[in-house]
Amino acid sequence: MTEKCAGKPNAIIADTNVYIHDPNAINFLREGGNTLFIPMVVIFELDNLKTKPDIGLDAHEALKRIEKATNGKDNSIEIIRNPTFNDIKFLDKKTVDHVIIATAYEIKKKRGKDFKEVKLVTRDKTVRIIARNMHIHTDDYYRETTKNFDSHLSIRTIRVKDSEISDDKQGIYYFSFPYDEGNEEHKGLLENSGIICKLEYSGEGKTWMPDWKGIFPAIKKGDKFRVIPKDINALCIKPYSINGNGPNWPQHIALAQLLDPEISLVFLEGGAGTGKTLLALAAAFERKKNFRQIYVTRPMIHLGDEDNMGYLPGNKDEKMQPWLAPIKQTLSFLKETGDGKNNKIIEQLENPASSKIVYEPLDYIRGMSLNHILLIVDEAQNLTPHQVKTIITRAGEHSTIFFTGDLDQIDRDRRRLDRETSGLAYAINRLADSPMVATTIFQDTVRSPLACLAEKLL
Repeated sequence: MTEKCAGKPNAIIADTNVYIHDPNAINFLREGGNTLFIPMVVIFELDNLKTKPDIGLDAHEALKRIEKATNGKDNSIEIIRNPTFNDIKFLDKKTVDHVIIATAYEIKKKRGKDFKEVKLVTRDKTVRIIARNMHIHTDDYYRETTKNFDSHLSIRTIRVKDSEISDDKQGIYYFSFPYDEGNEEHKGLLENSGIICKLEYSGEGKTWMPDWKGIFPAIKKGDKFRVIPKDINALCIKPYSINGNGPNWPQHIALAQLLDPEISLVFLEGGAGTGKTLLALAAAFERKKNFRQIYVTRPMIHLGDEDNMGYLPGNKDEKMQPWLAPIKQTLSFLKETGDGKNNKIIEQLENPASSKIVYEPLDYIRGMSLNHILLIVDEAQNLTPHQVKTIITRAGEHSTIFFTGDLDQIDRDRRRLDRETSGLAYAINRLADSPMVATTIFQDTVRSPLACLAEKLL
């Protein structure tokens, strides 16, 4: 920092995708006395996005905050109408991204001496490449990012002495936590997290839970671990593995979390074909009597980030059908299990007269108050931190939310989401240790040996 710039704030120009990612960016970027310059084309673009599925509410919220910030004598925000392109004619005046870059270039050229630095903030790699080539300082938008979120969520293996295990006389086994204060295996375990236990026998000929044969899963509940029953299932769906890989521990743990009435929020994250959506739906139907309705939603996007719901024919329900196809396929699989019982149960739930299962677009969910509702949010990796917050804050009395997603299959290009900026990773990282919250990270694909091979090697 030179003496000339000491103590001066920055000039910030933000791309449209920043406001979509976080509508509160207008306040965050002005912290520290910075001046925020908003190109007029950004306001036009936000206005055009108001009717888009999933991001329309974010665009509307961003515009509302911009209006509030500009409706007064606040000198920390300024709207720029038409930047000049005199010596940057290689840029296209009709391209929004180019106009935003031109705005940053002009502010740096004409007013740069008034600021410590002129920064263009964007989630778009292409915009950053072009701007840096023009010697404009660029930054990604780093607020609410998550690094190595799953480093503390992996399923651990610990040793348990058979003498520590107790029976509550109702078929539930548990052991105290920790049984050895000096044992490093116990440190940092999160509430409701699952573990794999290796039984250490006392040598007194004592047998305990012979079905598990010395290794079993458990879930942390306060200062104790509760052993997960080997026969745990939801709607006859049991933990499943392929290729003789042994017990599918993540599925055992996830079922225990999904079926636990003390847990109000469950996150299931993992690769394609690991069983996340199947387990979430099965557990929801297993618990149907505890809720007024079961809501199912997912971001309505295609690969390539095309929001084209408005171009499809029909009413809301008909337009949703392409996005619901994976859910419907999972339901068909559920119907085929349980010796015909599941088919009858699901058909009764799907009967329009009962209104027990409701499929809703994400924007509808974000505007509701959810009381006595079990909500399943599928493909949650495509949500921003702001969106995940608005969904969770909809939860009312006696409601539960299941999030499923795969951080390696993020489709939302418009907001430039990745593993570090996805709302799913953000929420897991911030909420994981609450007594109301549980998280399981899946590793093994069980769809087929071919799918397993592709998941590992491609």
